[in-house]
Amino acid sequence: MKLYKTKLIGYLTLILLLSIAVNYFLPPNGILLSPVSMSLMVWLILFTKNDLQIFIKSVFCYLCIGLNDIGVKLFAGGIHDWEGQGFITLFLFIGFFSCAIMLLVAVYREQGAGKWVKTISIVAFMLLVYANIQLFQKLGLDARYC
Repeated sequence: MKLYKTKLIGYLTLILLLSIAVNYFLPPNGILLSPVSMSLMVWLILFTKNDLQIFIKSVFCYLCIGLNDIGVKLFAGGIHDWEGQGFITLFLFIGFFSCAIMLLVAVYREQGAGKWVKTISIVAFMLLVYANIQLFQKLGLDARYC
């Protein structure tokens, strides 16, 4: 399936907004479905025909994961305490591992990129997710959305 950049960004934005809306209105179910929405967004980026280079695809994959995580931490309903942050982080890691496997498969199948570009794409993705976890670990802590 060939997706132009504007259509791809439109679909990704729609999935992200729907995920955040489900997190807001159906808090436990939205958090449980966040790995599915992350995987769907990453699948759209990596396995549809588009004109993006593999490094740009890996950065877009991080953006989808990071923005979904930030949306969950800021807008999911309920009381945000350490237990809830751990629950959100658990499902972030579940989504991250499935997305990392998809990225590894896509990088392996990429024909036009060299070894260094492929390696840098994977390392950049891992470092960006690590930075996201370190920077936004306490985001939304002690917020009450009841």
